[in-house]
Amino acid sequence: MEIETPEIWGRNPPEEWVRTAANRWAQLVKRAALLFMDLFAPSPIPRLEMETLVLVWEFPDSAEPAQLAESLRVSRQTMTGVLDKLEQAGYLERAPHPTDRRRKSIRLRPRGVAAVRGFVGAILRREAALFATRSEREVSATLGKLEDLLDLAERWNREHPIEKGKSEKRTANS
Repeated sequence: MEIETPEIWGRNPPEEWVRTAANRWAQLVKRAALLFMDLFAPSPIPRLEMETLVLVWEFPDSAEPAQLAESLRVSRQTMTGVLDKLEQAGYLERAPHPTDRRRKSIRLRPRGVAAVRGFVGAILRREAALFATRSEREVSATLGKLEDLLDLAERWNREHPIEKGKSEKRTANS
């Protein structure tokens, strides 16, 4: 069976490329996801709840349930449950929106501020240890290349969306 290959591979891709092309991105994403999950290991609360607190910290005057749900790619119903738990535990509070009485603003309470500070401090210590043998310039270049790659992939995906359940191959009629 002939495999349609990008021009950068030439007519016939090396066997190793054929074998790895199918799982290269899957493996990268799995590795990144596992490392990301490890960052949350020292957190006293579950990952999604901590991510929510961090986002509220980042947007202290404008955090709203719909915005948080969209940013974390969860349903509004899921976000409502997360906010309920965090509010009951004293990490945050819902307050009336300053300009629209139908909406709610989310604010951190002192316990939430302390949780975010402790969590971010732990991440910064882990990051410092991880990059201890690298110069600031090397760290910046490495992280910059990773961001560039992700930006490129996101931009390409926006410009070339794949319908769910469809193969990547596009025809002139699609």
